Amino acid sequence: MAEVLTVKELTAGYRGRIVVRGIDLSLHRGDMVGLLGANGSGKSTFIRAITGQIPLIGGSVAIDDIDLAAAPERAKAGFGLAIEPHELPAPLSGRQYIELVASIRGCAPNDLPSGDLLERLDLGRWIDRPIAEYSLGTRAKIAIVAALLGRPPLLIFDETLNGLDPVAAWEVKRVITALCASGRHAAIVSTHVVEAVPALCNRAVLMAEGSLSRSWDAAQLAEAGRAPGVFEESVMRALRMRAAA
Repeated sequence: MAEVLTVKELTAGYRGRIVVRGIDLSLHRGDMVGLLGANGSGKSTFIRAITGQIPLIGGSVAIDDIDLAAAPERAKAGFGLAIEPHELPAPLSGRQYIELVASIRGCAPNDLPSGDLLERLDLGRWIDRPIAEYSLGTRAKIAIVAALLGRPPLLIFDETLNGLDPVAAWEVKRVITALCASGRHAAIVSTHVVEAVPALCNRAVLMAEGSLSRSWDAAQLAEAGRAPGVFEESVMRALRMRAAA
């Protein structure tokens, strides 16, 4: 199965200060990977690096076999990133933001996995109002819709699902799961909701102090998911061991 994301020896940071180092990670179509880690572990820096928001200090990133450094515009067309809610352009309405992202991505504003997605996320009454008036959860919904536009092969959610109400979170998980199950997409879900990972993802990785310290494959996640609390305990044990070291 073709790799939709290939990360090799990635090292990145800010103003010459290294935050993440030596990361190897690959995603195939159909993968849904849970990205775990404590605050300050490097998760957001890693996502900024693989999406071209910050330059690499070392290593390489390829999205759908397109090298990010060599062809950044082509590589960036291969992913949909749900940006952090506070980064959305407040003066624009939700509809205007979706239209802006669609124009950049070269797709129609209604090119979404489901024709009734706006209704399912209860966005109809907000879509033509300024984003400045949105709650945190409503901003997260618009960011997620924008990430799904054009159905790119790689979907990336940096803790965006954490701000959703239960119904919206359920609907978004249904959409992401169906896309990955189709075998045409892969997703990275960065989250602090550790207990949700075995039911949602088929793989998981744990970041600590800027590197990947542990991973779980599909079989290990499935086994952990059969007993409540087992996966959470394994994650907490790994974090404590790393802190003690």
